[in-house]
Amino acid sequence: METIKQEPGSKDCLACVAAMATDTPVLDYKRFCKRNELLISEDLAFVQYLWHCGFMDGIYFGDDGVYSVVTIEQLEEINLLHGPAYLVVESANEEVREQGASHAVYWDGKIIHDPNPDWTPRKGPYKIISVRNITKNASHPRWNKQQNGEQFE
Repeated sequence: METIKQEPGSKDCLACVAAMATDTPVLDYKRFCKRNELLISEDLAFVQYLWHCGFMDGIYFGDDGVYSVVTIEQLEEINLLHGPAYLVVESANEEVREQGASHAVYWDGKIIHDPNPDWTPRKGPYKIISVRNITKNASHPRWNKQQNGEQFE
């Protein structure tokens, strides 16, 4: 899988993760969010977009205010990663981190795809704040249409 990189200086890491998770263009996610401006949080927008595209989020871990360095290997060891996942990690940018901002990365089941334009795909260590596993929603029309050779829009 190819890592989608955000534009330098942008805050589009979550849009890039949504695009990688759903195999859709970044612009589709941005349009979805713009049409649904009443969505309260970025996390809620992400979950709603997953559902829209035929996916659902699974096991949720973290965001309880207790942050510790957790590696991918540790998450796998305690059985918290079941294939693809959206990970919220502490930002590598110290200035941004001091403001309490985080960063979104995509775990494809083997490696982390980091949208940061200055980073290359690698296994941690990342300071992981939360994890949302991503699975197909088998009953979604997207997958039924693909079985019938139709295009999903």
